[in-house]
Amino acid sequence: MRKRSVLLALLLLAGCGMAEPTRPATTAPGPKRVFRHRTPPAQDLIGMRLVSAQRDWPGPRLPVAPPPRTIDCSRLKCVALTFDDGPGEETGRLLDILAAHHARATFFVLGRMVDQDETTRGYVRRMVSEGHEIGNHSWSHPALTGLSAGGVREELDRTQQVVMEVAGVRMRIMRPPYGATGQGVEKVTRDAGLAQILWTLDTFDWSDRNADTVAKRAAQAKPGDIVLLHDIHATTIEAVPRILAELDRKGYTYVTVSELLGDVTPGKQYVKR
Repeated sequence: MRKRSVLLALLLLAGCGMAEPTRPATTAPGPKRVFRHRTPPAQDLIGMRLVSAQRDWPGPRLPVAPPPRTIDCSRLKCVALTFDDGPGEETGRLLDILAAHHARATFFVLGRMVDQDETTRGYVRRMVSEGHEIGNHSWSHPALTGLSAGGVREELDRTQQVVMEVAGVRMRIMRPPYGATGQGVEKVTRDAGLAQILWTLDTFDWSDRNADTVAKRAAQAKPGDIVLLHDIHATTIEAVPRILAELDRKGYTYVTVSELLGDVTPGKQYVKR
């Protein structure tokens, strides 16, 4: 019996490789596993130790982001493409387009969309692994200026938490829904460590669901622009290859918001005054 227990223990150790999965240093610890055995056998005790050492094992591992790039937007023609309100049904297709083009973007996600199902959670992990930036767009897209300070904080905190759980990322930037902000929102975002990012070029893709129109508007971007788009509209995704082709022709480099702006100050509103 003792030999059998030792053999099972060795099999468990060999199968798991005794290596912890690579995960960001900021990853929040996962929930403790609950085992119902009153007197666990020896092999279960080993399994418990392995599970404790490898949070969320055997579930999906957190993504590993590529190393930071050195981008000098004072010398390059930089543009930041930003996508709000997702992830949604169209996000996977958009990520394919951006990956094929080696273009990075910033996604301002809604917490309830991230937490919708495993597909949307997978999109967020993919965003991180492919070098895109993720920003907080609240949990349910209310006008934050109509909420109490506690209500604003809850909208932001829930989204911070779900993105951390899903992708191991602590977001540093946010975009207030509808661009609605004020002193109250500024105070809460400052306390939460989030800078407010608005935009300089609105494509109005949420209103004009026409790929040609959206592409023409986005292609008018100037160096240093932050372009507002939404990855929940099929017509927007159809416009993206045309946007990239035109901006390529003009010699643009596609950067994230943080690459464009550098260090940002929590609470401060950037652009669209």
